[in-house]
Amino acid sequence: MGILKLSQAFMSMAMVAFLVYLLLRLLFSGWILPIRAYRKIKKNGFEGPTPSFPLGNITDMKNTENYVNDSLLRSSAAISHDIHSTVFPYFARWQKTHGKVFIYWQGTEPFLYIAEPEFLKKMSSGVLGKNWGKPSVFRRDRKAMFGRSGLVMVEGEDWVRHRHVITPAFSPANLKAMASLMVEPATNMLNRWTTLISCGQAEIDVEREITTTAGEIIARTSFGLSHQNGNKVFEKLRAAQTTLFNSNRYVGVPFSKWICPKKNLEATKLGHEIDQLLLSIIHARKQSWDGSPQKDLLGLLMEGSHLDGRSGKSLTARELVDECKTFFFGGHETTALALTWTLLLLSLHPQWQYQLREEIKQVIGDEEIDFTRFAHLKKVPC
Repeated sequence: MGILKLSQAFMSMAMVAFLVYLLLRLLFSGWILPIRAYRKIKKNGFEGPTPSFPLGNITDMKNTENYVNDSLLRSSAAISHDIHSTVFPYFARWQKTHGKVFIYWQGTEPFLYIAEPEFLKKMSSGVLGKNWGKPSVFRRDRKAMFGRSGLVMVEGEDWVRHRHVITPAFSPANLKAMASLMVEPATNMLNRWTTLISCGQAEIDVEREITTTAGEIIARTSFGLSHQNGNKVFEKLRAAQTTLFNSNRYVGVPFSKWICPKKNLEATKLGHEIDQLLLSIIHARKQSWDGSPQKDLLGLLMEGSHLDGRSGKSLTARELVDECKTFFFGGHETTALALTWTLLLLSLHPQWQYQLREEIKQVIGDEEIDFTRFAHLKKVPC
């Protein structure tokens, strides 16, 4: 009996010690460390909205966003061109109070807000990009989207190595080759619209159409025309993006992954499936590549990596996977939403539609689209 009581007492003490450890860790990561960082940042001259740890400024951001959304629903005013204030009302409010450069907090992670080109120019000329540092929150909460070894995540000499391989892939000659991969999906979308209008359909979901077309273009320019897996990867990447943004509303808050464990597990699973698909595509490309010039991003990165392999500047298969994921998230939705907004504005200003059509007729005409002619378009943004 004495041994049993002793073991029970030991278990109780171990449990208490474990709970105390968790509590101390929570206090340290949720309050002590961020408060020390906040004071240090403020001492160095950076102002910003006062955070309330462990949530930082998230509560203020949500309250402001909800208030503005409610106001927009009640208002019958015309569409505002001030996108920044509409989409990010908290940034607009903080900018009035703290200027165009300030620190705000997502959970326990500080973020530098910059809306001053001169400040960014000064930083760029005085600090090497490889030494800027990357928020650890991206590594924790966005791994399924970006991985760990893409250009968004890497630092130091790895960042330099990635830039060395990636930059030539976006040369004018390579972009011209990529442009040819974009023509067919865009033409198919416009033909589909023409057919729908001819059949008497009154409305077209332009945002969905452009987002789908942009996804097809990304699949082609990323993975090539010959790979049917491109569309499958695109669908899974979109699913991972939606899952992460719907579940993780508390980015930067300690232990936030446990708030929506099911969604986070789903995103992790999708991330693994995407990796396996991309790795299989890379393996197939390596097996079939005969050294001929490549058009799509993956082929160009593999080609550049192969050329620099002897100097220790090649990209591994894992790094190629993460760069393709980064390219998708960096160029897909941003482009689709910008085009959707442009079409909305053109619908409100028919006179600009006429002017742009006339310019395109004069510069491009009815001939095949030539990438080099885009520079001659003065009114059409390229």
